[in-house]
Parts: sequence; C-alpha cells; structure tokens
Amino acid sequence: MNTHPEVRTRSAFKLIGVERYTSNGIASIQEAWAEFTRRATEIPHQTNPNVCYGFEDYSRDFIMEPDAFPKYYYISSVEVDRMEDIPEGMVGKEVSESDYAVFTYRGSLAGLPKFFQFIYGDWLPTSGYKMNPTLACDFERYPEPVKDMENALVEIWVAVVKN
Repeated sequence: MNTHPEVRTRSAFKLIGVERYTSNGIASIQEAWAEFTRRATEIPHQTNPNVCYGFEDYSRDFIMEPDAFPKYYYISSVEVDRMEDIPEGMVGKEVSESDYAVFTYRGSLAGLPKFFQFIYGDWLPTSGYKMNPTLACDFERYPEPVKDMENALVEIWVAVVKN
C-alpha cells in the first residue's frame, strides 16, 4: 500500500452498474457487489470487463456521523464507452474530467475502510489538496479480478483540486 499518491488527470468516463445507498454500511456495498457479479454480463458496451469499479458518490444524501460508517451512494460497476441500453435495475454514471490522487492498496478488502480513514483523516488535510467539490467522489479501480479477498489489488482514486 502506498501512502504517497501519484496525482493524475483522468479524462471523463462512463460507468454502468448496481447502485446502493450505504444505509447498512459495508453490508450495502457487499449487496451491490453480489448483484453486480450476478448481472455484469448484461451490461453492454463494456470497455474492459476484467476491470471493475466501486464508485462512491458523496454529492447527494451524504451523511457523516462520528464513529459511524458514512452514508452515500455506491455503484459496483464497469466502464462503458456509451450510455445506451442500461439494464433494468442498474444505473449509469458519467464522471467529468478531474485530477485524482491515486493510491495503490494491496491487502485484505476488509482493510479498505481503515485505508480510507488514513486518506481522508491524515493525508488529505496535510496534502495541499481538497476533494474536488464539483465531483465529490472517489472510486476504487480493481485492475484485475479479485480472486483472493485477503490479497486484492486496488487503486483508490480521490477527485482532488489544489487548496
């Protein structure tokens, strides 16, 4: 896991997948992935079906309370080249171009919440960056299929702008 991200510009992209509001914490995210895994082959126009995304949308209905899992919309998804023929029960998300702080994490998926706490609690406040307020998002990019929940490779992309 790297604690010093690379800042990269990523052009606009499109995702289609299964969305859940995290009212039940991690269980909501697991539910989204379970349905996505069952239905991923229904998604047309995929750019690379082996690369998946977990998109956190903090731009609507975001709730952060002390000592509680934050509430936000989460999309288990794949990138597509066009937003046509979205399967019933799924959503499409168009993401504008932005700079991103990109962290690489290798380890247990159960450790991701703690790594996110490091990013937002330790790194971001001292980085010279803040979350991009026009996007208010981050996402995990899984560059390879997750076969081992204890040794997953995950890129964490946080949309940022200079302070």
